[in-house]
Amino acid sequence: MAHHQQSYAAPNRVPRPSIASNTEYIDPNNSQVDPNTKTRQVRWNDEMDGFMITALVNQVLAGHKRSDNGFTSFQVSKAIDSVTNGCGVVVSDKNVRSRLKTLKKEHAEVNQLLSISGFGWKCETG
Repeated sequence: MAHHQQSYAAPNRVPRPSIASNTEYIDPNNSQVDPNTKTRQVRWNDEMDGFMITALVNQVLAGHKRSDNGFTSFQVSKAIDSVTNGCGVVVSDKNVRSRLKTLKKEHAEVNQLLSISGFGWKCETG
């Protein structure tokens, strides 16, 4: 008897192991997206990161102090406006704070690698 493998992937959809299966792509042309939905996740890209980080850096440079546990709601709202206006993607306070947590974790991992003796980074300017 022949063994038949059943595929659980949707037709015409390639699974991406690095992204959670419940991650939702946010269509910038869809104005019906509710930014306060608890389960909504955003797939961040470099452009979105750039707008978010630039907005937060500008807030710090303007003299707005961070709260003891991170950025204030005002500063996060500026980052939300920047990502929305610059990329056309509606993000929420939770999306921004979650992305900051991820970036901080990645930054710590890179710093740990760079502190290892014999490990280095060589930038090619080719």
